[in-house]
Amino acid sequence: MLTQQAIAQSSEIEAINQQLELTTERQDYAEARQWTNYLTMDPVRLIQNVLGGGDVQRDRLAIATLELEAANLIRRREEVAEGITREIVDLVLNYEHLDRQAMLLASQLESHRLQVAVAEARYRTGQGTTTSMIGLWQRTAELTARCSEHCIGQAQDIRELEILIGEEDLATQRVYASGHRDWAGCDFTEAILQTD
Repeated sequence: MLTQQAIAQSSEIEAINQQLELTTERQDYAEARQWTNYLTMDPVRLIQNVLGGGDVQRDRLAIATLELEAANLIRRREEVAEGITREIVDLVLNYEHLDRQAMLLASQLESHRLQVAVAEARYRTGQGTTTSMIGLWQRTAELTARCSEHCIGQAQDIRELEILIGEEDLATQRVYASGHRDWAGCDFTEAILQTD
């Protein structure tokens, strides 16, 4: 569904379709007027045309050129569609990869925060060193920063998907509507799946 929407929204594919339509119209016109080449008062031209040369040959070459141009446009359209498909698949896979890493980091952060809470309680009673507490607090800040980086990466993937499918801010609106407002949790999977 995302791929179909992105292909439908592609300005490059739209331009190719317009060129293809014009080429088809030119080809239809050339084929429709081809019979007029036989109608001439010049006997030499008439004989050339009857034998497949002259104006008939010129028109056949023009039609063949237009057919080749149409085939090239169709091939180009398919290449662009494949590129869009690859881009969407890469974005979704990257999003899912970041999501798995974010869940792992969130779990590590939660465990680490429990360790910090225990260490802080011991530190208040004089059973820990300031150096070890600074190290724990620094590790908390590092894990939090890594979680934020993953959330930012996921948000960028969503933004690129929104742009590709032409529904900017749609996934973001669904995230807010579903109650996922906490960037630390960064659960946009539901929004992406709903976009399908």
